[in-house]
Amino acid sequence: MILKFGSRGEAVSTLQKQLVNLGYKGVRGKPIAVDGIFGASTEFAVLQLQRAHGLVADGKVGDKTRMALAGNTVSKLLKDEDYKSAAKRLGVPELVIRVLGMVESKGAGFLSNGKVKILYERHRMYFYLGQAISKTFANEQMKKVPNLVNSAAGGYKGNEAEHTRLTLAKNIHENSALMSCSWGMFQIMGENWKDLGYSSVQEFVAQQAISESHQMEAFLRFIEWKPGLLAALKKQDWHTVFTLYNGSNYKKLGYQAKFQAAWDLLEPIYGDKRVA
Repeated sequence: MILKFGSRGEAVSTLQKQLVNLGYKGVRGKPIAVDGIFGASTEFAVLQLQRAHGLVADGKVGDKTRMALAGNTVSKLLKDEDYKSAAKRLGVPELVIRVLGMVESKGAGFLSNGKVKILYERHRMYFYLGQAISKTFANEQMKKVPNLVNSAAGGYKGNEAEHTRLTLAKNIHENSALMSCSWGMFQIMGENWKDLGYSSVQEFVAQQAISESHQMEAFLRFIEWKPGLLAALKKQDWHTVFTLYNGSNYKKLGYQAKFQAAWDLLEPIYGDKRVA
């Protein structure tokens, strides 16, 4: 659950107690009232906490901010400076990169248990098994384990369950399984490892597990490599961007609506014109 301005209840009271215990103050240095109401002073204190840890300073309390509140390490997470450097490297507004990260993985590259956020694509497994072994073998596996190998997309379980699917798929053929997942904060497919300059799909996967900064590097390489994508991103030609990044069915998948919602959320903070 994300806590934000206007939220009320026990969870807000707990947040306020944590902020007080950490020494944070409200607007104009006033003490934070532990009243269960997420008002201006609570938001101000959250912003100070986020800036102190280099997190996205949006005044909203999600998983990353909770980690900082609990005193857990945030070393694997993206910092504001990472976004600024990425925007400069691509020559696009920082807002664009932040929105893509939020849409692809809800703004986080790792699950709460520390594992990389992934999505296993069974139809890509079917394709790669056909290439690596034979189409006959791929069809046999589809009959045996249709949720792991299938000519049709689907079967998603989400979060940790995706790692379970991946583990089972690796028992069939490791390279095919690793290439059949999208990885990290920006959900870059493992199948792109060679085009992005990695020595193997194993190296690509290992890099994704290090930090969100490494996941950002894969994203930047993908944008720079994919023909037409960087030019479309600079022009904010969203139809082309969405098609190249998520496929021609992006409207059916609701991608455009998710992008607009994320843009509307982050635009007041990081500033740019609305998506048309």
